[in-house]
Parts: sequence; C-alpha cells; structure tokens
Amino acid sequence: MKSSSREMVSTLSVGFLAHICPFRKLYGLFCIVVLVVFPLLTAATIYASPVEEHHYLKKTGDKVIDFDWHLRSGEDLELTTTLGEERDVTRMRTDFSTHTWSVDDPATETAIDVVRKGNTIIFKGIFKGKEYHQTVAIDSAPWYQALSLSLRQFVDADRQHLEFWSIRPDTLDIHRLQVNRVAEEELEFAGIDQKLIKLKIQLTGLKAHFWSCYYWLRESDGVFLRYEGPSGPPGWPMTTVELIVPPRQARVGDEQIMGQ
Repeated sequence: MKSSSREMVSTLSVGFLAHICPFRKLYGLFCIVVLVVFPLLTAATIYASPVEEHHYLKKTGDKVIDFDWHLRSGEDLELTTTLGEERDVTRMRTDFSTHTWSVDDPATETAIDVVRKGNTIIFKGIFKGKEYHQTVAIDSAPWYQALSLSLRQFVDADRQHLEFWSIRPDTLDIHRLQVNRVAEEELEFAGIDQKLIKLKIQLTGLKAHFWSCYYWLRESDGVFLRYEGPSGPPGWPMTTVELIVPPRQARVGDEQIMGQ
C-alpha cells in the first residue's frame, strides 16, 4: 500500500459523523455526521417537523462518548451536532446538499467556516491554532458534510449509488466518495424489530480498496441508526455509532407519513 493511502486509512472515519461523516476525527460524528429522499419530493416530506432531535453513542475500543444531533428546517436545513465543547453546524439545501459548514472547537483551537461557491470550496478561519484560508476546486458533484442526514435519499428503493464530495474534519482534506446500497436487513433495534437499509461508503477509483465504512438507516423514513467503520489501520479497534434514544417518526406538519 502506498504511504499516502496508508496515512488516509489510519485516520479516516465517519465522520459522525461532524454529523456523521466518513472522515470524522471521532470516527463517526461526520461521517456522524453525514444525506434527496424521494427525488420528486422536498425534504419537508421526509423528516419530522421543524425540529428533529436525536442522541447518539460512539464507541471505539474502551472509549465511549455521546453527542446530540439537532435538525431545524425552513428555507434551508440546519443540522447542529454538539460533542462536549465542540459544535458543528451544517447548512443544506432541501436536496440535502451542503452549502456551508462551520466548526467551533476550543479544545483544538479551531473556529472555521467553509462555503461552497459554484465548483469551489472556500475555507476561512482558525484551524488548530493557525490562520487557515484556502480555495479548492471540485466538480459539479454534491457536497455532503453530514451523511447522517444526506443519505436519507436512499429511502427511495430505486436509489442504488451516489458519488459526492466530503471534507475530512481533522485535516480539512476534500475527498470524493461513493455510497452503494448493499442490503436490506431486519434487525432488533431498541427492542423493536426494524427494517433497515445498509449502505457502504468508500473512496472512489483504485482507492476504494483501502477504506470503507457502513451506515444503517431505518427503511421507513431514513433515520440514521448505526455506523460501523475502522478507527485506523488494520488491527485498530472498530468504531460504532448508535442511536440511543428511539427516533421520532418522520412527519409532515402533524401527520405521520410513514407509520410504524
């Protein structure tokens, strides 16, 4: 394996991902962290009311930590995840594509804003105690920084594959990723038999063999239930992220659209 690929494998993670995203330094909070549910419907028909909240638990070896996930809807979607003093805010259009992302983390001396303008990603702020300003060119593929939400489009059974851009929070490197539907499973979750969609996230091209992680979404409404992926190179413990408060059903106004 080339050294660049080895370095990537050693630190990739879902980044819960900041909202469950595949490269999260916490391995799950971006990755946490991290999704257009029926292409002909707007996001307002997919998730709960103006406010949707969940609580997740992340485990890596003996280390256990929990975090809050808070989604507010309006003209745009605003997802906030809070982990100790760290606060990540991802703002998305109604197709779940990210247009701005900000991180405020006093512990790592980071306070940075990231914006997409056309086919460029613009970084501005403080990263690990140093001024950080950079503009990176990408292509027209969507930017998904919060996979825990952006992947909800896989509730559409016809959706099998997507490619997108995502930023690794611990380095701010931008990577092109792919997601594939790999299975529909029925498992007991939170004491209830649930029908789940299993998704596999990988790098694209030849790098796809070097790293991957998995997401499980509730089939009825796409709520993120579980993440599993490596915390580093072979031999390192796996990281898991699980919902620890039963999810509220997706609603439109006061009407439940996907009963259980």
